[in-house]
Amino acid sequence: MNRTPVDEADIRTGLAAAGLLRQGHAEDAGRIREFVCGLSPNSQYLRFFAVVAPPTSGLLRVLQGGTGADILLVTDSGGAVIAHGMAADVTGCGGLATNIGLVVADRWQRQGLGTLLLSTLIRRASGRGVSSLVLDVLPGNDVMLGIIGRRWPDAPRERSRDAIVIRPVITPPQAAGGRAVPAVVSLARRRQRTPSGEMHAPGRTAA
Repeated sequence: MNRTPVDEADIRTGLAAAGLLRQGHAEDAGRIREFVCGLSPNSQYLRFFAVVAPPTSGLLRVLQGGTGADILLVTDSGGAVIAHGMAADVTGCGGLATNIGLVVADRWQRQGLGTLLLSTLIRRASGRGVSSLVLDVLPGNDVMLGIIGRRWPDAPRERSRDAIVIRPVITPPQAAGGRAVPAVVSLARRRQRTPSGEMHAPGRTAA
């Protein structure tokens, strides 16, 4: 399988990965289960709005793409999952949209993996004809709300019972290259960051 280098624009300073960004498959169920079980309770809560380890068979089916969602995984050099992203397309009155959810392993947070997943999922969604996103974020997730606010300062927001729902429109620069995003890309090797014990957890939508 060909491996295409990731664009430097997609790798933020400090990204520490020596593995792959690739599509998830049913065969990854064990790896995804281990990944979810390894998340801190705070990371689980901010992503799933609940502590979910061990994941139920239904949740595991969703996370491995059993419901048709676009699943992307970042794996380390040993093949273990260190970040998970998914985009589930929905049809509304405004056309095709996609609901994006991301989570990064605690020791790999704040190194650009969430941004890499988000950018890649957006480009792939654009290639499917998606024109807008649905992002569900807990009110206390200041990091994720800050990322979204900087990227989409004018995106409509509304409060649901549990979360802030943000609906950005995909603009041409964000969608650029959507039809050409490969399923597997090798990540540039960078210095690995050691656990700090004080890492701020990712949101339900992104890390």
